[in-house]
Amino acid sequence: MSKSFSDNFKSMRKQRGLTQEQIAETLGVSCQAVSKWETNSSYPDISLLPIIADYFGVSVDYLIGHDTSKQVEEINTVCVQVGELFDQGRAWEAISILREMLIKHPGNEKLMYNLAWALSGTCKDSKENYQESILLYHKILEISTDTEMRTKVSRDLIYRYYTLGDIEKAKYFANTLPSFDLCREYNVGRGNILDGRELSDYLRANIQLYGKAMLECFAYFENVKILTEDEKKPYSTEIAKAKMALLKEVLK
Repeated sequence: MSKSFSDNFKSMRKQRGLTQEQIAETLGVSCQAVSKWETNSSYPDISLLPIIADYFGVSVDYLIGHDTSKQVEEINTVCVQVGELFDQGRAWEAISILREMLIKHPGNEKLMYNLAWALSGTCKDSKENYQESILLYHKILEISTDTEMRTKVSRDLIYRYYTLGDIEKAKYFANTLPSFDLCREYNVGRGNILDGRELSDYLRANIQLYGKAMLECFAYFENVKILTEDEKKPYSTEIAKAKMALLKEVLK
């Protein structure tokens, strides 16, 4: 069970070895105010909560005794559910569920991302949905401080704008992504921070990952409609086919 603000505040003050007078002086309030907080007789001004939380090195949610674990669990469960619906071609059902969840948890970027993804899957049926998905992606970029989330959104916007025929915006978001030499897989694999079986498993996974990416690249050279034979030089359609066959052997 989550503790109340008064319980948490008193516990953290005592853990620091502080008196009520000392914490009152630090926060610029009276000793009587601190005493009332700890007896649950009154509550600090809302503007003080972030200051108190920062002072003790905790979140405001923890400070006030708000248990977010159930909320996180509910959101994660719904995201798994709508992912399965989307995979089954039931994007409209996923959209309905996500809209309801966002009423309950407004501004949650994970729900917003999943809704943007689901809306994108209905572009053939609804141009309005596709435009809404792009607006959601941009909203996430405005509010999110999570690097991985921002990277995923930028990646998705490449393909969303490409679908709309806006190549310049697609290029813009492509150029915001980190280069290959900065990616996790490359640097963990070559950074001498793993060894033994863990290193072996990681490198084999990278070989599969990089190999499949190379196959995708060679597929452009193999295709007779995308690039001309002159544009393919020093490769050719036949060379691309031979290299793809060799790569497929490596990846077995």
